[in-house]
Formats: sequence, C-alpha cells, structure tokens
Amino acid sequence: MLLAQAVPVLALRVQGHARDAFTRLPMRDVVVVLECDGVRTEQRTTRIDGFYRFDVPVGSRYLIRFEKVGLVPRHVVFDTRAVPREWVDALEADLDMRLFPPLDGMDSALVNAPAGTATWDPAGENMVWDLDTSGPLVERWNALLDEHAARHPEVRPTTIQRWAVKGFELARGYGGGLAFLLLGLMYIVSRALLERIGRTARLVLLVLVLIGAGWLLIDLGQDAGPLRYLAFVALVTGLGAAFHLVIEVWVGGLIQAVDEDVTLDAVDDGPEDEEEPMASEEELERDLDEEADAPVPERRAPRWKAWMPWLVFFGAQAALIGEGRWGLENTLDVWPLVGFSAGVGLMIAAAIAWSRTPMELRRYPRLLVLSGGIWWIALPVFLIAASSCINRSFPQTEDRCRTWPVVDLSATRRSINVYVSLDGERERIEMPRTLKEQLTTMDSLRCCTRTGLLGFEHVYHVEPVQVLPVQR
Repeated sequence: MLLAQAVPVLALRVQGHARDAFTRLPMRDVVVVLECDGVRTEQRTTRIDGFYRFDVPVGSRYLIRFEKVGLVPRHVVFDTRAVPREWVDALEADLDMRLFPPLDGMDSALVNAPAGTATWDPAGENMVWDLDTSGPLVERWNALLDEHAARHPEVRPTTIQRWAVKGFELARGYGGGLAFLLLGLMYIVSRALLERIGRTARLVLLVLVLIGAGWLLIDLGQDAGPLRYLAFVALVTGLGAAFHLVIEVWVGGLIQAVDEDVTLDAVDDGPEDEEEPMASEEELERDLDEEADAPVPERRAPRWKAWMPWLVFFGAQAALIGEGRWGLENTLDVWPLVGFSAGVGLMIAAAIAWSRTPMELRRYPRLLVLSGGIWWIALPVFLIAASSCINRSFPQTEDRCRTWPVVDLSATRRSINVYVSLDGERERIEMPRTLKEQLTTMDSLRCCTRTGLLGFEHVYHVEPVQVLPVQR
C-alpha cells in the first residue's frame, strides 16, 4: 500500500459532453467507457448536463466509447504511449461527442472506424488529432445527417431547443454570475407568489420545490460538470424551501394558541375588584358601528428592512466565494476557524431574534426561530469570510518557509487544482494560474506561512521547486 501511494499516477485529463447530433443539447444516460486492450477500466453515466471526465493514464492505447440504447455507438482513440513524463499533468483534452440514431447509407466500416485518434506530436508538444484519417469520415457523417434531417424535418431543433443550447453554453462560461441572478429571480418570484396563495397551496408548492431541488442536487452532485452552479442553486433553494416548510408546519398551528394565551393573560392581569358597568344595547351597537366605519391604518415595515437580510445573505455568499480562494483555501487547519466563526454568527442571529420578538412571546422557542429569519444563515456565512480576511490581513509571527511535494494536479476548463503533501496529509493550495501551469507531480512547492491575528497559520507566498525543467 505504501508503494502504491508513493508512485504518482501519470495521466492526462479528457472531459466533455455527450450531445444530440441534431439539437446539440446534452444527453443523459449515455454510458461512457474507458477501455484498454479490450478491458473496461472505468465507466461513467452522464447526467442532465451530459458531462463525463476521465484521467487517461499514459503509456498505452486507450479507447473512449459512447453508448446509448437506440443510438449508434461511437468511440475515439487516445494513444498516450509517446507522451513525455514531464508533460502529462499539463495536458487536457475537451471532447464533445455527437450521437444519433441509425441513418440510411451507414455501413459497418463507417460505424467501426474511430471518430478520431489523438497522438502525441513532438513538434507541437501536444496531443493532436489525425485529421487526414478522421476528416473524410466526419464529412461522410455530416452528409448522412443532412440527408436524414431533410427526410425527417421533425429531428431539426425547435426554437426552444436553440435557446436552450445558447443558455447551456452561457452557463458553461458564466455559471457563477448566472447562479446568483437565478437565485435573486427565484426569491422575488417565490416571495410574491407565497404572499398571494393559501396555506395549503403554500405547503404543496414548498414540498414540490424541495423535491425538485433534492433531485437536482443528487443528479448534478456526481461530478463537477458545467452545471455545477445549478447544483449550488438547488442547494440554496432547497434549504430555503425546507426552512419555510418547517415554519409553516411548526409555527403555523402555534399562532392561534399564542393569541388565545395572550388574551387570557390580559384578562388575568386585569383588576379583580373593579367592575365596569354594563353598557346598554344601544351603546354597544353605536360603538360597533363606529369601529366598523373607522379606517384601519396599515402598518408596513420600511422596504429596506424587508430587503436588508437578503442583501446581507447574497453579499455574504459573494464574500465567502471571494475569500474562499485566497483566504480559506490557504489557511491551514481551517475547520476550527470555520466552526468558531459560524458559532459567533449564530449567537448574533439569536440576539437579533430575541430583540425582534415581543416580550410576551419570547417564551415560545418556535417564534424565536421565526423571528431570526434569514439571519440564521447570513451571519454565520458572513463571519466565516470576515474572520478569514482578518486573520490573514494581520500577521502576528515571522515567516516560516517549508517545502512540500506536489502529489496531484487536477485540471478543469477554468482552473487547475494543486494538491501538496502537508505533513503526510493531502492539502489543496491556491496560487496564480501561471505558476500552476509550470508544475508537475515531480515538483515541490516552497510555501511560506505566518500566523494571523486569530491564531491560524496562513500560506501567503508560494514558489516552485522544480526537479526537471519544463518547456512551455
């Protein structure tokens, strides 16, 4: 086991999407198989985003097969036998495969031929496709697809499908910003809707939202595809629906009991010795008529008070995302910092809930929870980000520099994750992308740390210690 852990796995990253050949929308339930010498080494099943990802080892010839019932199976070849050792961790291939049903004029030679073969090019120092062989095949496939679409116009994409493809491509490039916009839009719509429907309809709607959010989270939580931000939206939406559902069920039946209890308390607290004379029927009718005709003043809270908790909530999430990269990610033993900050945030939220609850209702814990509202989530998240920023901004000790070996490099479309061996434990370290692109698993990092104001050690400077020079 020790020997197996000591030897780094040298591989290149291959990822992409399985798409419908006509609509170009991502396809789910496509089985993607990594195969070597006729043996299946790994297998993935695509979700709603059609995403797959493999770390293809070097030193052999691998096939990636795409299969789905009712569609023509296709495959590509990755020949990694000539890939130099110092280049493997820096290589990444994006491959979108189009799948389609059987077409007229399709022969076995066309089906059995690989859609492309990628080999190492020493001159370009990269993996390249054999366009001389695959180019004519692609032209034949496109001609068959055009003929099939001409005979079957129903397979052509509709207007909705075209817009869905544009939305999918937009989500791939700007997922983070779109996630926050989607959350804000969902909040505005749900707030306006929940105020206009009855309690039974609210319960049904919240249950449906919770089920849908849970399904999305489970479906997209298997791999880090382009729609990973949609899983984040599902998580936040599901937590919000669960919170409102608990309030509806837990507190809804309490209001009437509280009103009756308060009324009884007011009656009991009244003077027992004094008795008011009973009014005549004419006086009672006159008082009731005056009370009915009197205008009822509307008591509305200022608009900024209604929006403030949600502005703090979304601001706290943005602060946590921004601070998470350079602050929390490079803070050693970060979980005590997170726990302490979250605890302080919950204490402040409890104080806000206590102050917002009338004195005669403070003996009802469920109403105290309701009074806290979104502050229960916003304040812990905000204080986690603020504590990390304060800790790393005010160093209290001298620099301490150590060298840690790089044990893994994980590349995605937008970032590269670098993992080092920190005193025998695997730790991810954040640094500029230009520095990440120079590293391999044969290198080490000289990391300088210092203890911050809150007593947590933070990595503030990183420089590579390369065993072999890497040409870029």
